Amino acid sequence: MRRLALGLACQLALAAGPGARGAEPPPPSPSPVAAVRQVRLGDFLGEVLQTNLDLAASRFGVSIADAQVSLARLVPDPQLTAGIDTMDLTDQKLPTTTVVALSQTIELGGKRRARVTEATAGRSLAEAQLEDQLQSVRANAARAFVDALAARQVLALKRRTLQSVEKLVAATEQRLRAGDVSATALAQVKVEAERFRSEVVSAEGEVRASDLALELFLGARAGVATALEPIGDLRLAVRDVDPAALIARAVETRSDLIVSLRSGEVAKAHVGSVQAGRWVDPSLAAEMKQAPSDAGGGLPATRTLGLTVSMPLPFSRLSKADLDGARAAASQAETLVQAARKRVDVEVRQALARYDAARRSVAIYAGGILGNADGALEATRYSYERGAARLIEVLDAQRTVDDVYLGYAGALADRARALVALQRAAAIWDVDF
Repeated sequence: MRRLALGLACQLALAAGPGARGAEPPPPSPSPVAAVRQVRLGDFLGEVLQTNLDLAASRFGVSIADAQVSLARLVPDPQLTAGIDTMDLTDQKLPTTTVVALSQTIELGGKRRARVTEATAGRSLAEAQLEDQLQSVRANAARAFVDALAARQVLALKRRTLQSVEKLVAATEQRLRAGDVSATALAQVKVEAERFRSEVVSAEGEVRASDLALELFLGARAGVATALEPIGDLRLAVRDVDPAALIARAVETRSDLIVSLRSGEVAKAHVGSVQAGRWVDPSLAAEMKQAPSDAGGGLPATRTLGLTVSMPLPFSRLSKADLDGARAAASQAETLVQAARKRVDVEVRQALARYDAARRSVAIYAGGILGNADGALEATRYSYERGAARLIEVLDAQRTVDDVYLGYAGALADRARALVALQRAAAIWDVDF
């Protein structure tokens, strides 16, 4: 009696439909979809390198460094002095004297050459920093592209599972009409279909979010109102890598290591600038004085020319704190270069280990798991449609297939991300999906 009541309740609930429950409002109508522009990885990365705002800001760093080189080549400006002597302290009514002087500081110790050397090293550092940021932005953009492709793959799998479950609903309805199953079984499989439909909606949201994440890497695109749709295939061909060759290349050419080397060069050049700055700079001055004649006192008009040399007294040079600090900074930069080489070696090995694990994981899925899962589901569904299997067995088989394919999709995405990380770590780039 209780089973009959439960079956009637399920039939009433299914007949009433979702709108009769009143628990959830109907979903809002979808907003208008913008035009979509399909893009492959190479085209996307090319656009990123041209329009990325972070890279555009970093390029100004090179221009700033160029300006610093130009400033370093300048020499001190001469100083022009003009004045009059009008105060007569002797009360002899002497005439007003006009004074004009021109002075020039003479830099000794190779200060200008040291400045130019340091500024030139700074420009090389700015160029290396720009290249390092370019490599990082490209790798991050490629990972975002992989995430977008992976989200689309998950969505396709969710839709495929939903279609499979909807076929199971149709088969169960047919068996219900034939009297082979109860209304409870139909209600259960419809609940399962709604659950998968909810997962499809969530996967669609992830696709939209991952597509929008690609926009973060692009600058303002005037007149472009289209949304990006990445296209590609994460089922990459197996790559054979030479660990020793990758490590050797990375420890010589990786951009962040070059930044460390350039920083060391700047620190050494700064030591030279400090050493040159410890030289005192004399000032040469040429002075001309002109006084008119004094008719009352019988003094003739005079015009005199003088030359003076000024030399600062370098008591501050007794302290070598500035030179000691510059030398310590140079030693620190050299130690950081050694640390960077070690870090590069370790990171390449780590990337190789992760890529190898991801590659083997994909191989396991491709070795027959997918076909076995599909075969088990089809066999169970065939038996169910003929009354030889229970509904719970079909649902379990369907969930297994869903989990296996999602695991496979995750393994493909992980392998693609590992390949991007390996190429970034090894200072190479030939990725394409």
